[in-house]
This record gives sequence, C-alpha cells and structure tokens, in this order.
Amino acid sequence: MFEKVLIPTDFSRYSSKMLEFVTEIPGTREVVLLNVLDASNPKLLEKSGWSYDAIISEAAFRLNEEAKLIASNTYKKEASLMVKPILKVIVEPMSGADGVNLKAPEPRQDADFVYGGTVGDAIQKTAWEENVSLIIMGAQGKGMLEGMLLGSVSTEVLRQGETDLLILRHKMLEKGKEANKERFCPDIFSRILVTTDLSAAAEDAIGLAGELEGTKEILLAHVISKEEEFDRTAEKLNLMRRDLEQPGRMVTVHILKGKPADQILELAKKHDASLLIFSSQGKGWIKQMRLGSTSFDVARRSDRPVLVVRQKKG
Repeated sequence: MFEKVLIPTDFSRYSSKMLEFVTEIPGTREVVLLNVLDASNPKLLEKSGWSYDAIISEAAFRLNEEAKLIASNTYKKEASLMVKPILKVIVEPMSGADGVNLKAPEPRQDADFVYGGTVGDAIQKTAWEENVSLIIMGAQGKGMLEGMLLGSVSTEVLRQGETDLLILRHKMLEKGKEANKERFCPDIFSRILVTTDLSAAAEDAIGLAGELEGTKEILLAHVISKEEEFDRTAEKLNLMRRDLEQPGRMVTVHILKGKPADQILELAKKHDASLLIFSSQGKGWIKQMRLGSTSFDVARRSDRPVLVVRQKKG
C-alpha cells in the first residue's frame, strides 16, 4: 500500500523521532528522505555567517547521517529499508538586507537545484519525481511542525498537494527527557476513525481504511445537518460497515449532528482513536477549500495523527 514514502526532514529532534515511525508502517520498502534548503533567502546566509557552499555541505552530511539511521533502525522486523537521501536547494536572484546582490551557490553533485518556488512546491515535486505513495510530515503538539517545516509549509502541502499525506503528532517533546525512551506513535493503525461525506470522493478513504493492516477497530462517522437525514445516512453507513468488517476487526457506525469539525474531534477523543482518516475530495476540494472547511479544520486542530487520502485519478 505505502511501499514508497517521502519524509521531509529539518534535522530537528522532533524530526529525528518521526523517522522512527516509518519503520512501523507495514509494507514500506523504500524511504525518500528529503531536505529542502532555501538558498533564495539571504537571511539564511546572514544569520549563519557561512558561505552557501558550507551550508549545503552541512545539510548533505546531516541528510546522509539520517539516512543511515533509518536504514539501521532496530524497530524494523522485516527486510531492511532502502533509503534515498535527496537534497533540494531553492535558488533565485537575491539581495542582502543592505541591498547588495549575493552570489547564488554553484551547482554541485550532492544537491538538486530548484529555481524558484517554495519549500512546499519542492516537497510535492519530489513526490511526483520519485512516484511515492505517501508523504509523512510531523506536527508537535497542536502546532504544525517546527524548524524548516513550520506551519506555512505543512499547510501548503496539505492544501495543494496531490499525494496522500500523513501528519503525525506526538507530545513527546513536551514530556522531558524520559519521553525520548518511548516509541513514536506506536500502533497507529489499531483504532482508526474514518469520516465520510457519502460522496464518491470519500470512497478512496473508506477503501484505504479497509486495506490497512493491524486495524482492530474502525469508527465510521458522518455528520448530518438535520434529523431527516438520519435514516438514509444509517442505511448507507451500515452497507459500508459490512464491507469493512472482517475477522478480528470491529466496525461501528457513528452519526453525528452539530458543527462537523467539533463533532469529529470529540468522537476521536471519546474513543481514543489512534488515527483519523478523511478524503481531500480531489482538486475541487483544494481549490474551494477555505480556512474554516471541515477537513482542514480537523487536520489543523487534531491532537492525534491524521491521514489525508487524495482522490485517485481515473
């Protein structure tokens, strides 16, 4: 299912803990480890006091070290993972704070230069180039990412990306040194909450939920706006429930009423869901999505991992 995954890294402590998780995804064979260096921003050079050459060399070294760490991770019980480190460097004409033009870095073999665009653009472009099935990004607590992958980057990938996206959250860094001994997001697929708006686009999310390995419980949820919708909704959800059921897995139906995001998050908390899954509803959802949309609001506010399933082409 997720044989090849992409993990953007910013070399932070949280990012390092996130790398442990990829070894726990059933069926993963290859990891693309990506660092995006924005060399179009003169503040990067002015703050560090280094040359761009030195900054790129440092990033390339740290990226290869993290790749070795993933490949040797002891949590993986199956065959070892293939890890491909990629360093993208964004370059474009620039000037320093004093208006003096800065010289762009020279092309080199250990980095792929991207001319213009954003960090989010570089992440999605790499996903296309490498034909990955999943992008994994992290979020500390209730905030979106730290370091390079700050909220603007994760939001950009969430809203504009076309590859399935898993956003991980963990309060590990808030618990002190003892928390570092814990495994990161264990049993993430054990109890999943799948939301559906009963549209064709949502079928991809339902189908993926049914294929996940190690799932013991699925909560299938839909939010209605008026009581008259209850019977028809229950009929449709129960048909889906029967398709999802299998030995060793319990599937329950939940029809909610109220503000959609609030109801979904409350249900996840009440049943201690290990993962929330919903569909992005394809490009139409991306173009029309507002900050207050249900899917985006759930992804932004959730204190547990979320998996955004993109509508499949064809």
